[in-house]
Amino acid sequence: MGLIRKTLSISTLGIVDFRSKKEQIRRAEKAHRDAQAQLAGVEAARRVTDQRLAEAERRAKKAELAALQQAKLAEQGKTSRRDRRHARTTQALEAIEGLVSSAGPTVEEHAKELSRRGKKAAKKARKQAEAAGAKARKQGEAAAAKASKQARKHSRRAKEKVEEVAASAGELIDQHR
Repeated sequence: MGLIRKTLSISTLGIVDFRSKKEQIRRAEKAHRDAQAQLAGVEAARRVTDQRLAEAERRAKKAELAALQQAKLAEQGKTSRRDRRHARTTQALEAIEGLVSSAGPTVEEHAKELSRRGKKAAKKARKQAEAAGAKARKQGEAAAAKASKQARKHSRRAKEKVEEVAASAGELIDQHR
């Protein structure tokens, strides 16, 4: 795009911008959209992790309640079977406690790590979006100022030309009288 502009930029050693204002704004807007998409992806990953963590906690509670219920049923039995049931319940409780204690910290640590990563990525994406917006705003303001300056310059030239034409027309009228 803009082969003439790019050639002119190279030949004038950068006096003329290599990219037009429209192209610069398009690039900044694309960077802004990409940052927003990345932020949305991070937030979706965090939601999925939160759901998995809630599901794991629910399963752990369910297992603990089942173990307590089995323990209660075992204690209600006859005295001759009481010792066997008690042994089974303590064995089941130990197994469940082992599972919960081994899985709990791992799940919590993983969730914390994903949360940290999500926050870090969100912060980075927010900074990139803000930087892209600020850059686009500055470029727009600079383009407006440059266009205003050129318009004033052209209006002065046009005024001078009109005055020249009016003066020469006056001279011609005077000569023909």
